[in-house]
Amino acid sequence: MEIRGLVVIFLLLFSSGCLQMDDTNSLEDSDNNQDDSLSIDLDYIECMMHEDLERCWNVFVPTTANLSGAPMIIDLHGNTLTMQDQRNLSDFDDIASENGAIAVWPQGFDNSWNSGYCCSTAGELGLNDTGLIMEIVDKIITNHSIDESRIYLTGWSNGCSLTQKLANEHSDKFTAIACMSYYLLDNPKPSYSPIPIMEIHGLLDQIILYSNDAIHLPNMEAQEHGAIQNLLMWADMNGCEGLTPDSNEPSIFYSQQTFTECENSTMVSLVTLYGADHNPYENSFDPDG
Repeated sequence: MEIRGLVVIFLLLFSSGCLQMDDTNSLEDSDNNQDDSLSIDLDYIECMMHEDLERCWNVFVPTTANLSGAPMIIDLHGNTLTMQDQRNLSDFDDIASENGAIAVWPQGFDNSWNSGYCCSTAGELGLNDTGLIMEIVDKIITNHSIDESRIYLTGWSNGCSLTQKLANEHSDKFTAIACMSYYLLDNPKPSYSPIPIMEIHGLLDQIILYSNDAIHLPNMEAQEHGAIQNLLMWADMNGCEGLTPDSNEPSIFYSQQTFTECENSTMVSLVTLYGADHNPYENSFDPDG
């Protein structure tokens, strides 16, 4: 199945702001804003010093973006990958073009993120990667006209756990998140305010297990945390009604379990991919390049 479609549908339908303008207004808006569009795509890498380290990110601004205020999607790579690897896997440049959004791929230190107790050089060094992403967001807002009510997060594996950490710590900044193959590796923050949450996980994942985070055993937190527990944690954080999801949508290849009645008119959803392993994307990843 096309996993990016699930992410986009979630961001479009389950968030307080739409990623794409209403079709009935798109032609009129296009005519009225011809001077607010690019003649060619912008695609560049920018860097800055953060915690005495050079940190970089790739920005893609398609010609379809409304320069008077475009939505932004931040797409975070997994451990050992690069921002270019993630871009090749997720195809979010195509999604950005189709939806008039600005796409951003940040680069983690030593191809890793500090997202909690997990598994990475950045984590071992205690880098402030949430602070880094927030600074990148601020710089892009300064450089481009961004609709700040439509800033979205996605990512894979280590990038998914950082996505959830960012939502936990900076829910006031992000409209919705949808990410693949990892969990929130931190305690809920008192400042968190409910936003729409989706995590997508392969039932056959042998790296970050569906049932628990066994790669990090004997860490007791990891032993007690899997896809279902992650869903229930976010449901509790979002003040959702009921002890179990009130919506279950099975299909041949996947099922989607959702808490639909949550605070701030949000939803919390787990998509289970029956035949998928750790990489749920259409594209494959060759660790040897």
